[in-house]
Amino acid sequence: MIRMNIDDFIYEVKEEMLCYDEIGEEGADKWEADFRKWLESPGKKENVAGSGEKAKFLIGDESEIFDIADSYLDAIENNKVEEYWKNFQ
Repeated sequence: MIRMNIDDFIYEVKEEMLCYDEIGEEGADKWEADFRKWLESPGKKENVAGSGEKAKFLIGDESEIFDIADSYLDAIENNKVEEYWKNFQ
């Protein structure tokens, strides 16, 4: 299990998203804004340990970052971004 600082996690995911023309910088920025809203929303976050500045995002390995970017691309292409965030963990 890898414990990533939230800002580092966001950076890594956005860097991967920038590889997709369909997402681009605007889409990656939108993902970040929505991720931060999700992070602050009430409810248990299975992959988040701690809170505030000490919060860490937990991933099994680096391939999960690619999976997050890929699933966001799928959500954009299928007009299911809202559903993406409902199921995000």
